Amino acid sequence: MAAVAVARHDSYDEAVAPEGSEEPGEEEKAYYLDDEEPLEPLSRDRQDDKVSQRSQSLESVQKEAIGDDADDDPVFSAMAPAAEPSAPERGPIRTAREAQAADCDAPAGGAKELPPGAIAQEAPLDGPVEDVTPPSPSPGVSPQEHLSAALRGTSPGFHQWQEVEVASIKGQPMEEVIRVYCGIWNLHGKRAPSDLHAWIPPSMRHHIYAIGTCECEKSLEKSLIWSSKARWERQMQDYFGQDYRMIGSNTMSAVHLMVFLHRTLWKYCAEVVTCHVATGFANVIGNKGSTQVAFRLGNTKLLFMNCHLAAHADKMQERTQSMHRILETSPIRKRKDMSGVHREYDRVFFMGDLNTRVDASRDDVDAWLAAKQFDRCMAADQLLPLLKGDSGHASPCGLWPDFQEAQINFPPTYKFDKYSEVYDSSKKRRVPSWTDRILWKKDPGIKSLSYNSVPTLQCSDHRPVFGQFEVKVDLNWSGPPPSARKSSVCTVQ
Repeated sequence: MAAVAVARHDSYDEAVAPEGSEEPGEEEKAYYLDDEEPLEPLSRDRQDDKVSQRSQSLESVQKEAIGDDADDDPVFSAMAPAAEPSAPERGPIRTAREAQAADCDAPAGGAKELPPGAIAQEAPLDGPVEDVTPPSPSPGVSPQEHLSAALRGTSPGFHQWQEVEVASIKGQPMEEVIRVYCGIWNLHGKRAPSDLHAWIPPSMRHHIYAIGTCECEKSLEKSLIWSSKARWERQMQDYFGQDYRMIGSNTMSAVHLMVFLHRTLWKYCAEVVTCHVATGFANVIGNKGSTQVAFRLGNTKLLFMNCHLAAHADKMQERTQSMHRILETSPIRKRKDMSGVHREYDRVFFMGDLNTRVDASRDDVDAWLAAKQFDRCMAADQLLPLLKGDSGHASPCGLWPDFQEAQINFPPTYKFDKYSEVYDSSKKRRVPSWTDRILWKKDPGIKSLSYNSVPTLQCSDHRPVFGQFEVKVDLNWSGPPPSARKSSVCTVQ
């Protein structure tokens, strides 16, 4: 399986997919954003013809969606206007757990899939009715805090700016501060629920949303055969609305990353590239590895990486080696005089199911958690010493010291019994651990504001995690040079 990076800008140069591509229609799309007109709602119809690989701007894609070529190209066919769906009758209101279980266990054949990157029309309301009952209080959160958060439309742990809407961009010769949201979730082969308010609250908006998932919608085994996340991308586009565009996404088997950008930044965005690096069996199989989306905002280059690293407590050294491969062999890396693609970018986020474990017995960790002694659990965490460059640790530090993490003040996010707050009760009795992490390259231009998990979303054996940041970017910019407007394709075998 090859790692592929495709840049999509406003030029019309041809970009040819590498030979031997295993999955039809698996072309990654991103665009040079040269306009601020939102796309009209688009349909979901899909055809089986060969996917066009012509690089196009968003404006030209919208115009050609209704042209004669639409019948010959599945991407354009997917964008044909559709009639507004009639409002169905609402069924009985379910409890939060019933709705969540129905959403996560829904059959995968309910909606037609589009090529990754396609944006489609809003789906008819055929899912469960949203439960308006405030969620049950999380451990350590008072009922008053939960009620206050429910009234604001958010969950405890989120940073609250005074202004709900994102600030307008001045583009003056000074650094702008933008809001960045990073969210990660290993869904254990399940679909995400339709109600994502507890994880991504719509009442507090960000300029950038980077959403990384592992094992979303399909298991690892099924994802090796058909990895499309078009339905999931469509769900998130519908969720964010027309003020946001998915500027880039990348899928590698069960590992997926998509980045959404608010309309106030569209005209500053260029040089969007996506790629992936496999670290599974023989560094070829994509059951483990990283998906990456990089782009330029004005004069600032940003890189987001979502990873799924090797499992099991005794594989920390292998995880460190995988991280090194992800950074060293990334297809978007250009400079060989720098040790890692992260050093070519100004703002870098490295996140996902890193599978780092707590080196302690299950009985000890259970006792520490019952006594709310998180500090003792954190003292046994495998990753924290490596981030500090502790050479006395059993595993080599590798490139981990180039990154940092916010203070963890939430319970371990793995492994739970499904639809339960009980950690693994199977015969294996896996040790509760913070496997799901959000890191960023050490940088004074990134300020962490919140870092938390969402205990109320229980359809997976992992809990979703989010981080909110304020990031400095230089938007005093007159546009990309002509040489930066060409499409490119990179591969790593």
